[in-house]
Amino acid sequence: MSWFSILPASISFIETWIIRIFILLGVIAIGPWLLLIVYDMVLYLFRTATYEIPYIGGRARNRPRPRAPSLSERPSGKPRSFSLTVPGVPTAVEAAEETVEGLKKRIERTGHKWTGSEVIDDE
Repeated sequence: MSWFSILPASISFIETWIIRIFILLGVIAIGPWLLLIVYDMVLYLFRTATYEIPYIGGRARNRPRPRAPSLSERPSGKPRSFSLTVPGVPTAVEAAEETVEGLKKRIERTGHKWTGSEVIDDE
């Protein structure tokens, strides 16, 4: 570290500890994701390898060959539909139409006539 250090040699241990802290933070951030990916790969390889084993494997029990999950179709074979709307939550157009209908009903209850663009007072 002495060639690239901006600190004097007597306190270069500070740089060493800063490097160690950042490496630890990197392991804490990346480690769990890396473990999950490795676990998923090992599980997939294990299931693929045990498919061929007689009496206990998937082929002996007439099960389909293990496949990696697909983003475009469900396990049942039906295609997935991707949408930005949330079920049960109205879109902006639906909410506006609902508001207009509510206002029309309120005007009709008060005894006014609705002609579409203006309100005519009955009195």
